[in-house]
Amino acid sequence: METKLLDEIIACLPKERTLFRYARNDYALMLLSRAVGKGMRISELKQSSFGRLLNKPVVQNLLSEMGGGYLSGDLLNYVYVKERQNFLLTVGRWNDERSRYNQTTRNGANLVLQMNFNSGHDQAFNHFVDEDERWYFESCGHPVLLQGERTYYRNTLAWVRLDIDFDTNEVLIEEIQNDWLRDARHWWKNKLEDAKQARKTLDKKCMLRAAKGYMEKNLADYYRLWDEAALTAAINFIVDELGISTLYYHTFDTGNVLKGLRYSQPPRSLYTDLPNKFCFQLTDEVPKLFGKSIAAKRKLRRAQNPYWYRLNMEALQ
Repeated sequence: METKLLDEIIACLPKERTLFRYARNDYALMLLSRAVGKGMRISELKQSSFGRLLNKPVVQNLLSEMGGGYLSGDLLNYVYVKERQNFLLTVGRWNDERSRYNQTTRNGANLVLQMNFNSGHDQAFNHFVDEDERWYFESCGHPVLLQGERTYYRNTLAWVRLDIDFDTNEVLIEEIQNDWLRDARHWWKNKLEDAKQARKTLDKKCMLRAAKGYMEKNLADYYRLWDEAALTAAINFIVDELGISTLYYHTFDTGNVLKGLRYSQPPRSLYTDLPNKFCFQLTDEVPKLFGKSIAAKRKLRRAQNPYWYRLNMEALQ
């Protein structure tokens, strides 16, 4: 999208903290809530593309407690889940100043939805990780929340890059990425290597125990839910804040071609398993927003049998 449009969108969005709470499989509650709206018979829902979400444990527990064969959005929205984690959502920008490394399908800019940790995590991180080792977790050159951008600061767990077009009522999800958990594994591996090289002093044992505590007690849950949490936050943002109902998501092969990713390609599961989990439908219909971009059309000619995932949120009502 054009940088001017990105500036206008960001100027209209809330500047204060936006809290987002998530537990594993909450995406099923969100999608089903939007699917049934004010209400729908479960027998009818089972015949739709969202019927398989009824098999999720959090939904099964709800169905076992309620009577009748009718499900409403209000009922799904107020399901209590004890294990929900708190996240702070912010927005940022990713523009074409990076030239050939921008990894965008169309020339121009992307809006970035940043999913940041909560204060509890950041306090634990600062406690367990020495200041001179925190560079392991810095995502230089990536669209994370930076010190000084807000009156508050949280470390960024993951982000979603979005190309937005209000004229076609479409959003293309360009990327879902997480550096923090990958870098944490590298940091932990180095800590173990350091421990092998050093003499087993009491200080070394305490430092290693603290690092293990951070990995197992503070980060373990995030590994299991970060990708579905980020996509859930993005869908809510696209529909509720932007008012756009048609979502496209790159497939692995087509996305790599259109974004120019020959090396350091993303995990395949993020562009196969994740959109399938969220009931996106595979399509060869080219997003209309590409029609405005000469660069996108040129890239499309290089893609063999291009496909995307599509989710139409209007069809859920």
